[in-house]
Amino acid sequence: MHSETEKSAGLLSELTVGRNSEDLCLLAKFFNGFANSTRLSILILLAEKGEAKVGELVEELDAPQPRVSDHLRCLAWCGYVKARREGRNAYYSISDERVLEMLEIGQRIMCGNVEHLEACETMDRRSS
Repeated sequence: MHSETEKSAGLLSELTVGRNSEDLCLLAKFFNGFANSTRLSILILLAEKGEAKVGELVEELDAPQPRVSDHLRCLAWCGYVKARREGRNAYYSISDERVLEMLEIGQRIMCGNVEHLEACETMDRRSS
């Protein structure tokens, strides 16, 4: 039987590597969906609540409604969240359980690596 690492390596070996690889550019774009504190906050709130309207998220985040709406559009367009319409209201929820798994994996890796992440200056320079 193959270990989880061997299975993952098998999937990863199907990707074309390189700076200009379409596969990796798309994968980087996928991870970029998680690379914003407002989008992460929205995803975590939706994970906790099950679903929420824009106004509820605006209140929880203490952020301007247009910013929250823009992030929700981004998350919906890329498949992280889905909207359910009920009259004039849209209720947002996580669209795929694997999004929750990604958040949980990220948190576990972060918790085991806090000192290194806090000390990392390379990522700070790239995000500014």
